[in-house]
Amino acid sequence: MLELLHKLGLPENFSVQGVGIDATIEWIHILMFVLFFIWAPFFIYTLIRFRRSRNPKADYKGVKSHISSYLEGGVAIIEAAILIGFAFPVWEERVNDIPAPDDKDAAHIQVVAQQFQWNIHYAGNDNIFGPSRIDLINDESQNFIGLDRSDATALDDIMLFNEIHLPVNRDAVIYLSSRDVIHSLFLPIFRVKQDAVPGMRIPISFKPTQTGYSEIACAQLCGNSHYSMKGYLYVHTPNGYESFIKASSKLAVLDDYDYGFEAEKKLKAAKEAIKSGYSISAEKLATEAYELAVIALEDKESSDGDEWDDW
Repeated sequence: MLELLHKLGLPENFSVQGVGIDATIEWIHILMFVLFFIWAPFFIYTLIRFRRSRNPKADYKGVKSHISSYLEGGVAIIEAAILIGFAFPVWEERVNDIPAPDDKDAAHIQVVAQQFQWNIHYAGNDNIFGPSRIDLINDESQNFIGLDRSDATALDDIMLFNEIHLPVNRDAVIYLSSRDVIHSLFLPIFRVKQDAVPGMRIPISFKPTQTGYSEIACAQLCGNSHYSMKGYLYVHTPNGYESFIKASSKLAVLDDYDYGFEAEKKLKAAKEAIKSGYSISAEKLATEAYELAVIALEDKESSDGDEWDDW
């Protein structure tokens, strides 16, 4: 059945949690197919059997058999079995099996939705999310979540826009919130769909099982440019992810494109390699980007304030 559903448009599943969801989808469609092939012929039969030309006078007593009640009861029992046996356990796992915030084996990121983009916040090399304040939000300076860079824990924090990076075969925890209206984070191949509600910080968790990339979509009509609210999620090898995050964190501390543009180029090339299906090449490029970022930071620190890009 799943093979048929894939041909009809259901994307392949690339998460551990998606297995249970796909099983639920499969059994629901099996039930619907059975009902369709039973009820459709019966409906056609009734149209012919009880047509007006054959029954000019209505029978006001109707059918006296209770077989239809038994059939309806049987369908209800099957639906309850699917609900209790599949849907409830999947939902219980979805809301309860979420790694703790201090679980270092999981990748933790914050996603703040706004019209019409996804703001992605990584803790950086210190694994501590820097504080954010509403009064610091400034779209012109691209501080979309109000990150307080004056705080020591925020210096190495990474801010990305419309792109999420995760490691393969490792739990990912996304803390989802919204800056303005209700949005909905939709990652079809990971079977993830969660509303982003203003004033709430909602955790969701899943484990990617394959490297690659997919589109990030907003599944909630959030304004006149809703169609443009999309991005990409990249799944790296474990080492490639660590190198990508460490390089990005160093560049955040560097905060100078003139020094860090070579590392930026390598990170961009790593993303393109992921898109092309070359995760090992992406890992190598991310490692080179980290090495270049370290050198760039050392060069800037040793420049004694003599900024060669100042005219």
